[in-house]
Amino acid sequence: MIKPKFSFLLYLVVFALIFFQQAWGQEYKIEHNLQGNKGEVQNIRFSPDGKLLAGGEQFGNIIIWNVKTGKLEKIITGHSKRVLEVTFNKSGSMLASTSEDGTVAVWDTKTWRLLATFRNKPFISFDGRELISSSFVVFSPDNKFVYFGGDNGYVMKGQIAPEGGVIRPAEEVVSTNYEDGRWYGTITGGCISGDEKYLVITVGHLVDFIDLKADILAKYFRYDEGYLNDVVVGPQGNMLATWSDDGKINVWNSATGQIAKSFQVTVPGNYSGASFSKDGKYLISSASGIVAKLWDVNSGSQLSTLTGHSRIVRISRFSPTENIIATASYDGTVNIWKEKKEDDVPIAKEDTKKEEPKKEEPKKEEPVVIVKNPTVKEEKKDVLKDIKIEEVHEGDIIQLENILFRQSKPDLLPSSYDELKKLLSFMKKYPTIQIELSGHTDNVGNPAKNLQLSEQRVVVVKTYLIRQGIKDTRIKTVAYGGDRPLADNTTEEGRQKNRRVEMKILKK
Repeated sequence: MIKPKFSFLLYLVVFALIFFQQAWGQEYKIEHNLQGNKGEVQNIRFSPDGKLLAGGEQFGNIIIWNVKTGKLEKIITGHSKRVLEVTFNKSGSMLASTSEDGTVAVWDTKTWRLLATFRNKPFISFDGRELISSSFVVFSPDNKFVYFGGDNGYVMKGQIAPEGGVIRPAEEVVSTNYEDGRWYGTITGGCISGDEKYLVITVGHLVDFIDLKADILAKYFRYDEGYLNDVVVGPQGNMLATWSDDGKINVWNSATGQIAKSFQVTVPGNYSGASFSKDGKYLISSASGIVAKLWDVNSGSQLSTLTGHSRIVRISRFSPTENIIATASYDGTVNIWKEKKEDDVPIAKEDTKKEEPKKEEPKKEEPVVIVKNPTVKEEKKDVLKDIKIEEVHEGDIIQLENILFRQSKPDLLPSSYDELKKLLSFMKKYPTIQIELSGHTDNVGNPAKNLQLSEQRVVVVKTYLIRQGIKDTRIKTVAYGGDRPLADNTTEEGRQKNRRVEMKILKK
């Protein structure tokens, strides 16, 4: 009886040693904190040889760093608004960038000379706005073209002219919108498939495959559990990974459309992307608050947490050549991480000096600030039902907490109509009341898209009231996106509170 018991214990010990050896081997330290960017960093990419890191920031600049030294190589002013994507071609001889301003730029990486500029085709939204922001760009395998797209739902193709050649405007090659012309969704990510036959994009619930020879939609896969936010190709055969707003990373077989692995990397509602290690064994993910997370692809288990930012980590990337990770944050910083080795741990020396006890300084009392106007009413379940005209004042803000929308969409949930009916009754009961409806989101994802989404949502509420007989002149709308949070955005509970519609009393 002793021998089997001993064997079992020995097995557990060996298993534990293997497990902890793997876990210890996945600890990372910050090698470089990269300087030079002036604002929130939206996206980063390594060059194919791993020597350079390119980043795009909120003021339209493209920043180039030396990965080995951490030094700033170049700042390129290429766009008038936030840069949403930067990517190198296969050889690293060119870099392409996209922006909220609707432009795509192509650069020579030896001289940093501008080779070509293209403009996205606008889509006119239901409220008259131009949707031109471009969220992805990739080079064709032969380096003759760039494919790009974004808010408008179009896949655009621009030819990179040879030196001295004529640059023609980019052309629409595929529309992901409905056949009757209605907008379907933003194209959120794009990459070239491993076999280089397809441009793979994510839009709504779909992974679309565009045949690069014919420039037509060849096939698609559907993911009903959430909206897809990004797609990256893996280093092994038919491997693809998508990020969706249900907080999951799904690893797909691009030949069959089957999901090989699926694991929860963050809470639902967050937006980011994923990046494979060079051997495809690991993934690094972001949008889990102020940290990045390292995952084992086969098991779906978390191996490490990278902590080094003060605001949400927007994107993380693996180097294509070695076990190095880069993380970029809305705090304006970019970090380069290397795997921590045993000899990296400093040996503590005994301090022979005795420290004198520090005298505690008297604590200063914090001043009390009282804000009289506007006042914010406490959240109540039936605040509109219970409100009385004599109890409200001009400038008061009332949270319409039960007006809810589909995740990342301006579509009202059916449960919202009870609250809308109460708002309608309130407006009819007090016909002289004038209000301002303000839309708010959390701070996760693209700030410009959050602003756009918050605007669309308040327009939906206003439209409902007007169709029910309320005069247009009694309702103003304003959108703040994620700029005015009520609660801490680092927790899901706080983010839920920040996704809201508020009503401000303008006139009684």
